[in-house]
Amino acid sequence: MSQAIDNNDIQHSTPIPGDIHVTGIVRSTPAILSILLKDRTLCQAAGNDDDGEGSTNITYASDGHPYDRHSHILPAHFADKDSCTIMPRVSKHKSLQLSRSKCHAEVFTPAWICNAQNNLVDEQWFGRRGVFNTPYTDSDGTHRWETSREPVTFNGKKTWRHYLRSRRMEFTCGEAPYLASRYDTTTGERICIGQRIGVLDRKFRVINENISSTPTWRNKRQWLRKAYQALQSVYGFDWQGDNVFLSRETLFHSFCDYYLERWHRLPHMSAMLKAAEIISWNIWQMDGITFNRPFSSTPAVIKEWRGTEPLKGKMLKFSDLLKKRRRPDRNRQHPITKETGQDN
Repeated sequence: MSQAIDNNDIQHSTPIPGDIHVTGIVRSTPAILSILLKDRTLCQAAGNDDDGEGSTNITYASDGHPYDRHSHILPAHFADKDSCTIMPRVSKHKSLQLSRSKCHAEVFTPAWICNAQNNLVDEQWFGRRGVFNTPYTDSDGTHRWETSREPVTFNGKKTWRHYLRSRRMEFTCGEAPYLASRYDTTTGERICIGQRIGVLDRKFRVINENISSTPTWRNKRQWLRKAYQALQSVYGFDWQGDNVFLSRETLFHSFCDYYLERWHRLPHMSAMLKAAEIISWNIWQMDGITFNRPFSSTPAVIKEWRGTEPLKGKMLKFSDLLKKRRRPDRNRQHPITKETGQDN
């Protein structure tokens, strides 16, 4: 599935009416859904991506579903929208929300807190405050933020390409509100594209501010290449399979949102499949204590990306990543948090 950007990715994307949003693409497109259900650790152990029975897919790993917690999540489970239990936390019954909090310490974070904490990370990276937005509180106590209208500026040796490639990871990511903020995970309220505050959202803003919107082949090609790099730079994991899928779905739909907003049409299928492949590696299912798959002794594997044309990267165990981090050599950069040198 690793392929280079070709003319089909750029020239034959699908035009759609301006009032349509992208929510629903994943569950209505079998090829994309199949990729976003894959457990890359199981795929590597089995030596293939698909055995035809879904045994290399992520598993539910929690109760509250009509399937055993050890059951793999299959495309067929999405066939009946009324009975499908893979839904955002805010849509789940209150009793199930409470149960998940007790059993898995699942507590979701409001968007304004995600924004404040992402701002702190960016404050350290840029060396100044208010790069992307300025938080404030209404007279009624509601927390909000005002998006900075001026383009993001970069000083010294750090460029927008360095920011794009700087890696971020959300531990026990739930529905990945720190990475992509299509909606507030505590209320379900949609967040318009110009107000989003996730790490990936900020990277897409930087891409748009530094690549011309003139719809030439060259500009679209460069935009896609940088979009793939942005996806390669954000990571997250969770124990519960529905959260893993929802996080992947959110990142994928965010990619489509920004492509649509920029080029006024959806990406070609080959571009969407490539984005889905990256996301299926970067958001994975794992026990955050053992660093293995849930209910397993199999170490979780992830990918350190090194290129986009074609997709290429080094596979490594997450546990080995932490061992490298614990080494006393202070000059050694963490392979996930460092800024990568790829610029293809």
